[in-house]
Amino acid sequence: MIERTSVLTHSLLRGAARASLALILLIAGGAPAQAQQPAQKLIPINIGLPVSNYWPAYVARDLKLFEQVGLEPKFYMFQSGAPLIAGMKSGSLDLAWTGLATLFMLGQDIPLKFVLVPLDSSSQMGFVVNPASGITSWKDIAKSKNIGAPTATCAEVSMVLAAKAAGVPRSSLQVSNLAPNLLLTALKSNQIDSTFIWGPINLQLREAGFKIVSWDRDFQANGGVCATTAAVRPEFLAANPSVGCRLVKAHALALLAGRKDPELAARTMAEAFNIPQAQARETYDTLLIPTIESQLDPKSPWSLNNRDGGLTEKLFVAGQALYEAKAFAKPLTREQIANSVDPSYIKQFLETDCK
Repeated sequence: MIERTSVLTHSLLRGAARASLALILLIAGGAPAQAQQPAQKLIPINIGLPVSNYWPAYVARDLKLFEQVGLEPKFYMFQSGAPLIAGMKSGSLDLAWTGLATLFMLGQDIPLKFVLVPLDSSSQMGFVVNPASGITSWKDIAKSKNIGAPTATCAEVSMVLAAKAAGVPRSSLQVSNLAPNLLLTALKSNQIDSTFIWGPINLQLREAGFKIVSWDRDFQANGGVCATTAAVRPEFLAANPSVGCRLVKAHALALLAGRKDPELAARTMAEAFNIPQAQARETYDTLLIPTIESQLDPKSPWSLNNRDGGLTEKLFVAGQALYEAKAFAKPLTREQIANSVDPSYIKQFLETDCK
């Protein structure tokens, strides 16, 4: 979870050195040779941001880090994927900072460029059960009388892949499409006896007496396929070529701020979900963050530099699972996904600090 930010650190040190030199000149009665630069004009950007475990985005919003890197954001919060997809399709949103809703965008021929993987949502995808069900792991999925799984989400993907790993036909499972906020009531009333759900919702269910018996990493390759990405409209990127790099830098600054003050990062999720700070802090502590550098490594499971692996592979497997669950009329192709992945903005950040 440790993010190496040597480029950013060097930039900050250079900035401090320049400031010290200016101060010395002023004290000595001199003045810097160059005139004061005009204030930077910020680039407006409309950001779709669901309520989830996306603390780096929340920290960047609350500390105005997007503004610090030259962006003027307007945030639109979403509880579900449908309005987010509609916003990207109409062009009223420029950036979707979200999970697998991006696959539905590609399925609707909405052009996207994946410029960054801010976090690994698979690291907090859990299989939660009623202890009375007799289910002790994903291998017992066939014992479930009714599974709660919000359709067309990471939860449904996890359920499909768990069933496949256990050798259980998806068609043999009884599944209820329930919104995340309805899962606790459904478990308490015995409407369902198990659910696949992300954090921190699974921690809320655990605190209510239910049990997390498995995680995505227990039955999926490379930890799971639930990708949270920053996906931008290519038309917007073409009109604003510097935006991709600036988004990566805002994320890097947010990671620095979160490591410096973990309670701040946790508090953003406590406020978003209205949960105790302790649950939010556990979410912060257990959420995996792919390093920015690793996203240029072709061997990394989150690589943007590998058309046959990395992010492309994760999104392809997730798309196949959603097609099997009949969420798609036709499957997404690997080429369709790979053509939407663009590592150039991470490369630009690491090499130039967006200068």
